[in-house]
Formats: sequence, C-alpha cells, structure tokens
Amino acid sequence: MIQGILFDFDGTLADTSPVIFDCYDYATEAVLGHRAPRAPYVRTFGQPLRPALIDLFGETDGTAICEVYRKRQDEVHDRLIRPFPGVYETLEALRKRNLPVAVVTSKHHASCRRGLRCLGLEEFFPLVVSSDLVAEPKPHPASALLALEKLGRSGEASSVLMVGDSVFDMKCGKGAGCLTVAVEYTLVDREALRREGRPDYWIRSMPDLLTLLDRLDATGRKERKG
Repeated sequence: MIQGILFDFDGTLADTSPVIFDCYDYATEAVLGHRAPRAPYVRTFGQPLRPALIDLFGETDGTAICEVYRKRQDEVHDRLIRPFPGVYETLEALRKRNLPVAVVTSKHHASCRRGLRCLGLEEFFPLVVSSDLVAEPKPHPASALLALEKLGRSGEASSVLMVGDSVFDMKCGKGAGCLTVAVEYTLVDREALRREGRPDYWIRSMPDLLTLLDRLDATGRKERKG
C-alpha cells in the first residue's frame, strides 16, 4: 500500500522548459557573446542552477551567467511557465485518497512556491523541501529524507513514491529508500535516465500515476492475503 508521494517540480509537475531555455539562451549570450549549446545543460537537469552552470562554464562565467539568468527568470517566469496536462486533476484525486504528498526540488523555496502559485497548485503542497533547506541537494537523498520525516513516513520509505524526470531525482529517491517513478515526457535522454537512474516504474502522463497506484495497491493486497 503506497503511503505517500514525493514530486519533483521542474519537468514533472510544471513545464518550465520555456522559462529555462529562454533564460539560458539570454544569459549565455549576454555573458559569452553567443548562445551556448543546450544539450550539455539539459544533462544537468535536476541539479541546483548555480553549481550546474559553474560545472559547465567555470567559476567566473558560470557565476555571471547565473546572475543574469536569475534576473531574466524574474521577468519571464510567470508568463512562460505552464502545467503539464492532467496535473491538477491528478493531485485532486490524490487529495481525495488522503495520500500525503510533498515537492522535493532543486529550486530555491521561494522560486518553487512562486511556480506553484502561478499554476494554481500551491493548495496541494503544504510541504516543499527545496535545495536551500538541506546541506546537500539532489542527487543526495537528504531532501527526500527530510520530506519523509515531515510527512511522518521515515519508517515507511519503501511505501513512498518519488516521481521525477531526471537521473538526480531517481538517485535521490533510491538513496532515501523510496520507490522511483520516471515520467516519459522528460527532456532528459530516456536511455540515460533508464541506465543511470534505474527507475522502478515509468508513467507516460501524470494521470497514469493513479493507474500505477491502483496496480501497486492491488499487488500489496494480494501479497498480504498470501
């Protein structure tokens, strides 16, 4: 029986790719004089922004790009962010099932809350564990472990799902002892996600999560009867 669900935000609940690529293109062009290729940046998805950019461009340029990126993000975020299909309806169904949920994200807390408000999803998530609330962000399991503690599920991690779109989400969830679910609409290379993240389950869309829950709960009931 599933006892809770932890959700990544970017690329899982929210389609932030228009925001991300607008800011990345704008910031790299402003600092480097040209738009940097997107593919290496996509491979960092799931990491906090500043360390990811420093890894790609070095301390000086990475820090400068991050500063320009955040300024641009503040300007375009609310206009470009959008939900994935079926997210609101799925969260409403989970609430009717009285299933505890939380967001576990590499974003800063204020930024994630802003995104949730823009999409009308804040009511579903009293708990958001962001990268600025833990010493070590994803892929380290600290944020998932903190979410489990806050949800009262520390001793039931194997009955909690971690849903995300990146290798970092899968590693974070697995490190905390959770079952992991990868979304097939990820921008991350699926074969790399399969190989490096080793998700326990895949879903094609957010509403498919409800079908997966029904299947897992039915399996659990059969095992208990046996």
